[in-house]
Amino acid sequence: MDFSKENLAAKQAADRQYAKWYSQLSDERKAEMLLSGYEFATGKIRYDVHKENPFATDSDVRMRFIELTQSDYPESTMNFIREKMHERSEADWQQRFKNMKKTLDWSYSDIAQYMGASGGASVKASVNRQLPAFAKLAVCVFEAMQEK
Repeated sequence: MDFSKENLAAKQAADRQYAKWYSQLSDERKAEMLLSGYEFATGKIRYDVHKENPFATDSDVRMRFIELTQSDYPESTMNFIREKMHERSEADWQQRFKNMKKTLDWSYSDIAQYMGASGGASVKASVNRQLPAFAKLAVCVFEAMQEK
């Protein structure tokens, strides 16, 4: 018998054995196995995204997951998803900024004073439109210091 035919026969026998074993499992166990695989994949994607950018938002991680697992979407759909996930990422940054502000007990007037800005209203207007890069950097530094 040819070596490749032996391997093919052994693989088919193993596949049949696995299918028989799997079919006997409860639905709860099958769901646990599926969830475990999903959590493994998402954990790896989260790790990779945070290795590239330790301050990436959950929305950034979700977008990367979608890009890796949903590649069959039309480009127009992917662009729509990217736009929505970017909006969510910006909302995540806004929330992280508010958490920093609250933890430090800073007002917009305090921030304006520290930055040498004209007033708290201008700072508030600036960060409420879209969080500027300097504010994101401040959040990154704050969160890094919180971890220590």
